[in-house]
Amino acid sequence: MRSNDEIIAVLTELKDSKNMSLSELARRVGMAKSALSRYFNKTREFLLDRADDFAKALDTTPEHILGFEKHEISHFITASTDEKELISMFRLLEHERQHVVLNFTSDQLDDQNSVINLAEQTHTYIAGRSTAAGAPIDGDAQDSNATVVKSTEVPTGADELVTIAGDSMEPILAKGSQVFIHWQPVVENGEIAVVSIEDDGVTCKKFYLEGDKIRLVSL
Repeated sequence: MRSNDEIIAVLTELKDSKNMSLSELARRVGMAKSALSRYFNKTREFLLDRADDFAKALDTTPEHILGFEKHEISHFITASTDEKELISMFRLLEHERQHVVLNFTSDQLDDQNSVINLAEQTHTYIAGRSTAAGAPIDGDAQDSNATVVKSTEVPTGADELVTIAGDSMEPILAKGSQVFIHWQPVVENGEIAVVSIEDDGVTCKKFYLEGDKIRLVSL
């Protein structure tokens, strides 16, 4: 989809190609000239749901104005208010921040799709280990009150179920809560991880790699 500046450039080109004044365009789309001027001087964001009105006034299509494929604009027209608001806010972000949002959204979709329904096959996990959310504890320590947990929804790739023994990660991870973990050698910046510290046990923290230093942060 086009950025706001690109949309205004398209509208300006279409308007000028027809030798159409701002007053005439305002009349055709049913807006006050002062309100329309704010679109063109970029002091107000173009409202995406007005694309159809402008397309009719300028003898073009909403797809051309917004830079959508036809099936995409059809989806937008029928989108919920929340979806339209998300798209509008996304367009206000700088290019680099848009990439951050896209990467986060992709990760969320992967997480959503990774949950498998095990209605026909029940997995049993022994919640026998604890991890600190505070000072590190012995990662091999077994909880004497270990419980057997059965779940019909288990994340794909879950290797172990552990109990959070401290409270430094609240409110996201409450003391005593049980979480599935996946063993992996690399953690992304900002992820919550159960980290093994050589000769010092394990702890649950937010992970940040800063140069050659690792910073573990409580919530």
